Amino acid sequence: MTQVLVIGGGPAGLTAAKSLVDSGAEVVLVEKSDSLGGMARNWTCKGLVECRNCGVCFAVDQAEGILREPSAEILLLSEVASAHRTEDGFSFKIKTSPRYVTDDCIGCGKCVAVCPVEGKAIFPPTGTGRPQQYWIDRIKCLHFKKRKCNACAEVCPTKAIDYDDRAKSISRKVQSVVLATGIDAIEACETNRFGCGRYANVISSVDAEKILNEKGRLLRPSDGRPPKKIAVVQCVGSRSVEFGVEYCSKFCCKYATKICQLLLDIDAEINLDFYFMDLRTLYEPQDEFKLWAKAKKTVRLVRSMPADIYEKDDSKNLLVRVAGETDSDISETEYDLVILSVGMRPSGASSELARSLGVGTDEMGFAMVSKEIEASGVYVCGAVTQPMDIEEAAVRAVATVSRMNKKKEAGP
Repeated sequence: MTQVLVIGGGPAGLTAAKSLVDSGAEVVLVEKSDSLGGMARNWTCKGLVECRNCGVCFAVDQAEGILREPSAEILLLSEVASAHRTEDGFSFKIKTSPRYVTDDCIGCGKCVAVCPVEGKAIFPPTGTGRPQQYWIDRIKCLHFKKRKCNACAEVCPTKAIDYDDRAKSISRKVQSVVLATGIDAIEACETNRFGCGRYANVISSVDAEKILNEKGRLLRPSDGRPPKKIAVVQCVGSRSVEFGVEYCSKFCCKYATKICQLLLDIDAEINLDFYFMDLRTLYEPQDEFKLWAKAKKTVRLVRSMPADIYEKDDSKNLLVRVAGETDSDISETEYDLVILSVGMRPSGASSELARSLGVGTDEMGFAMVSKEIEASGVYVCGAVTQPMDIEEAAVRAVATVSRMNKKKEAGP
């Protein structure tokens, strides 16, 4: 039976792993975070009224599916420490960090409720990540500092707390490896524009997704009130050599428009202005969102990039300054909340691990796919290779596994 190591537990890695298992392979899936799902774990379903094909549920379903597969070994909180080629494939050493919570965890949350640490030292999985198993941050946990606090262990109904858990070094030998390390969001504050980090009510699209996922509605960070007038600003950190990356991150418009639709589904009285340079919504017709916006009296599309955003007064409201068709046509509009729709960068494309596997990068920093690298048993798929959304990442992962199977059938 073919053994394959999949690095990355996002939509591409999960889809590749499931496709490999379905084709009869044994899979070892290595994910550095606490759960499966990738960046989509922090995103919220946009289908409050109707399905909007955002793909968030797909990542959850794929995670649950691979966790049920007996021929898939899932290593969370784990990273590949070293990789070496062998005569018939690869030898990997994998470092797995302790979770301090065993598989007996039922996710009841009693441990979190009694944890005395500010900000908590025991956590549920990130967002909608799977499995729903908690973990302890050793750096924050008082048990490891003073050996006095056992609050979570005392309240746990299944005795799932294991303070004696230790880091492990695991060796695995495989015939092939799939690199699917995905993407990282551009930090909105890194652009040093629009008051991010200075004004409480300027948040990134990633922040908005997290709030919607956790609270079920959008709330102002400054006072917890639901905003009634919102600005969404596109291409923050994208399409700019000076402020981020020079390429279009491709999926931002799609998800931003779906966030807008969700916000109006939650509260039809919200006034929303959508600032953009070009509207690129991938597969769905661009006119679909434009027609939706036109039908909503409280939605306004503004084809312009704001010049400045600053706080008005003690209300923590924000003034967005923007130019019209001419430079002399300057206007300012007041908002309760501003969402900066951020782009992305490839994650792990230029890492030491990628280089040790022979994976190179293009001029934009994305991992390159080639017949030569695949001939050596190394396959790369997902958004680490180019900007793409959840759906495209999954489709390309299936195509990658198809090539792997064809190579196996062809033989040496």
